[in-house]
This record gives sequence, C-alpha cells and structure tokens, in this order.
Amino acid sequence: MKLNSFQRKDQTHLMDMLEIGLIDSTWPSKFSPLLAAQLQELIDDTNG
Repeated sequence: MKLNSFQRKDQTHLMDMLEIGLIDSTWPSKFSPLLAAQLQELIDDTNG
C-alpha cells in the first residue's frame, strides 16, 4: 500500500522499514515492475 501511494510520508515509512531490516534488497522482485522500481529507488537511497 505504501508503494501504491508513494507520498513522502509513505517513502519515509518504507525507508524506516529498510533501515531496521523489515524490508531488504530481495523485496523488489516480489512486486510489479513499477512498484519494484519505486522500492529499488528507496533501497538505493538508503544504501547510498
């Protein structure tokens, strides 16, 4: 749901989940290409 709306507050929630390990780099493959790209962007920003 956070990926569907992808507003700043949703991005922040997803980044928090990435930082504490609830989501990792294997997750984008579980989603459609558009949602996977949005999640990968956040993963790259968090790792970068």
